[in-house]
Amino acid sequence: MEQSDNLRSRIARLVDDLSPKQKKIARFILDNPYLTSYISANELGEKNNTTAATVVRFSQALGYDGYSQLQDMLRTELPNYMTTAARMQKHMSAESPPLSNFQQVFYTDIKNIERTASILSEKNLNAAMDAIIKAKRIWVIGAGLSYAPAVFLAHSLRVMGFNAPALQGEVLQNAADISRIKPDDLVIAIDLWRYVRMTVFAATQAKKTGAQVIAITDSIVSPLAQMADIAFEIATEGIVHSRSITGLMSLLNVFIAMLAVRVPEQVYQSIKRVDEIYRGNDLLIIT
Repeated sequence: MEQSDNLRSRIARLVDDLSPKQKKIARFILDNPYLTSYISANELGEKNNTTAATVVRFSQALGYDGYSQLQDMLRTELPNYMTTAARMQKHMSAESPPLSNFQQVFYTDIKNIERTASILSEKNLNAAMDAIIKAKRIWVIGAGLSYAPAVFLAHSLRVMGFNAPALQGEVLQNAADISRIKPDDLVIAIDLWRYVRMTVFAATQAKKTGAQVIAITDSIVSPLAQMADIAFEIATEGIVHSRSITGLMSLLNVFIAMLAVRVPEQVYQSIKRVDEIYRGNDLLIIT
């Protein structure tokens, strides 16, 4: 259930007014709520190359009396998630604790899905569905780690009967596509971790034309989330050098499932036409 005045919502409301150092602190807190709940302001400052005074000012900018009150708010928000995660970890490690490497990968991905689901705004989700259904065209942007999920989403939308070209590829090709975005179009921009300049640029240019922008990213303080009309945050924790896209793919599956419910006749007719082309041209090995 959403809370109207929790720490995350306060940061989301005030992110545009935060200084660069304060945004860095915000990102650290959102990524490390457990650690933040017990370390001192001085330790938090050191981890972000700043001072305890900056941490205190950041807390006060969010409307708290100080850092200790911010920590109190964090602690009240942790128990429900911690209880669920603790039960899951106990179950998975019951036979041979601690978890083996491959088990840890599965467990981390499960946590990513759970956290992504727990912070998902139903209001934003419904607004995104309305925007997709209403849009004349849907441009899906993704590069680097976000490339494959963007291709998947664009393909799925096309199969469901939506006009959804994908914006991935060379810079010059992207520039040509960006110039075609119109005010009644929709841009869905996906950008994770080390943010790709072209993705943020494309979304910014789209907004200048009057098009609506949906962002899917890994933090509410990311450059893409700050400029989007509707933003979704997904958990991407990994156990090696790369980030996990499991939470992202689950969110995209939510998009697809909800659209199928919202416009069932369109989806049915579109999938039927696609299937007829496959069968009519003997493109399937197993029918």
